[in-house]
Amino acid sequence: MGLPVWGRERPGVCAVRGNASGTAQFYLWDIATGAFRQLTDAAHGAELGLVDPRGRRLWWYRDDDGSEQGHWVRSPLRGGPAVPALPGMPGGSPEGLALGRSGVAVSAVGEPDGGYGMYVMRPGADAVEPLRLSPNPLYVGGISDDESLVLYVHAERGDPQRPALRAVTLDGETVGDLCDWPESGIEVPAFGHPFEPGGHRVLATHERQGVRAPLLWDPRTGEVQEIATSLPGEVRAQFYPDGRALLIHHRHHGRSELLRHTLSDGRTTALTTPPGTVHEVAARPDGGHWYTFSSAASSPVLYDAAGTELLSAPRTFRPASPVREILAEGPGGPVPAYVSAPTGRDERQPDGSPYPAVFLLHGGPHAADGDAYLPAAAAWNDAGYTVVRVNYRGSGDNGRGWRLAQRASVGHTELADVAAVRARLVADGLVDPGRCVLAGGSWGGYLVLLGLGTQPGLWACGVAENPVGDYVAAYEEELEGLRWVDRAMFGGSPAEVPEKYAAASPLTHAGAVRAPLLVLAGEQDPRCPPRQVENYVAALRGRGADVEVHYRAMGHRTAHTGLGAESITTQITFVHHRVGTRPHTEAGT
Repeated sequence: MGLPVWGRERPGVCAVRGNASGTAQFYLWDIATGAFRQLTDAAHGAELGLVDPRGRRLWWYRDDDGSEQGHWVRSPLRGGPAVPALPGMPGGSPEGLALGRSGVAVSAVGEPDGGYGMYVMRPGADAVEPLRLSPNPLYVGGISDDESLVLYVHAERGDPQRPALRAVTLDGETVGDLCDWPESGIEVPAFGHPFEPGGHRVLATHERQGVRAPLLWDPRTGEVQEIATSLPGEVRAQFYPDGRALLIHHRHHGRSELLRHTLSDGRTTALTTPPGTVHEVAARPDGGHWYTFSSAASSPVLYDAAGTELLSAPRTFRPASPVREILAEGPGGPVPAYVSAPTGRDERQPDGSPYPAVFLLHGGPHAADGDAYLPAAAAWNDAGYTVVRVNYRGSGDNGRGWRLAQRASVGHTELADVAAVRARLVADGLVDPGRCVLAGGSWGGYLVLLGLGTQPGLWACGVAENPVGDYVAAYEEELEGLRWVDRAMFGGSPAEVPEKYAAASPLTHAGAVRAPLLVLAGEQDPRCPPRQVENYVAALRGRGADVEVHYRAMGHRTAHTGLGAESITTQITFVHHRVGTRPHTEAGT
């Protein structure tokens, strides 16, 4: 269940994404009656959706095979078939959408040939017009209320993780640029409304002091005003509809809170939220807000500003295990990690011995873990394993320096942090050193394969979902946007810096793998393509390694609840057979 989306002029009718049908689809939610009606029918689920300002249609990105290559369609909220929304716009990967009150639409796409295009659809037109064509990544950030300015994020300096902003007219004329390169980037939230209500100032985030913080930028005058909140963690913000205050989303030490910042006097006041994680938040026209929330022990809930529960998942499962944060001293500084014991049990077994542990590594690498509900973690806890989630260098929500530090030695930097957390927990007697499992998906799956080859003495077993195994082969076939990220991380392409890609590729270290390995891969995965997985698996099988592989009819991720349940069952069964849950003894090491 995600945060509902609504038209700014008709907020009483919403579209909400949920998986009640077995796949993630959008549903019409009439707040007054409480009625729901399914709006989308995408075979692989619908992920991106936006309601037009007048609240008449849901715009959603149709991807028919899980390859993340598709096009925007529109579904009337009153009912009816979905129709193409932007005729004449090439298909490809979605790079933002902005909808104006008059019916104008601006969208960008990552095209299959590797270029990027931004297009405008004017009211009454039969087809789109090109607004900007670029070889560099770009992303549509929003349109002003008077539709005179369009904002987009770009990576013309070559680093999508440190982007810049540009404001243009609907005729493509540049009005203003804001760039902090090379020190840091300037960003706006995906599918937000960054323009000041009724005005032209843009609310963005900067990292000039090392952590994300808000600023106001007027593209017409160039004036920039940094918003001082005195908050220690990462801050994102949005305008309240009256434009007089900001709704602040602050994340620190794996938990988050909401605050209200009044622009006239600079006063910041805390809003009531339970302890845990606010995932998404949006200001409502009545001056309040809605937000989705979870903790490690409780599944997501939609709350309003008063703390009233508006939507939640059916309460058909028992509560999950809570987490506690530990800080392990690592080579680059304290490494945050979040530890949860097997469901309903103490951190150690009754005889004082530790449980087997699953180090569940997040993807990105710029994602971040914390006190939030994660179904996979709950399942591993239920199966009798301690779960450890590590915010290694490269993770987000820990400042610019931490996020970019993994570039010093891609993959190895992250694994050094994971090893430091493991050492701390072994020393504390909280994990069984002979039964530590390395598991993860996407970038986390890549780290599993690399870790088994570069830290063979630490891991009893590995589970990698949608990983990178042969980095050079992955680069050749992955989405063009990811190639830009790779070039920024490594300082060039495989042809330019082959030694860096070789050092970071799990294939290079496959000969040292000793632990059993389970790999799950998507047949249509555009981010971690199956051929490079096959190359890595073939290298292991060539030397008789214990490796099991499952290829699934999906892309990089699945919106099918059944496939997700099957996946975690396969993982737990594999680890049970190789590692088990019996106490570890030194004699058996």
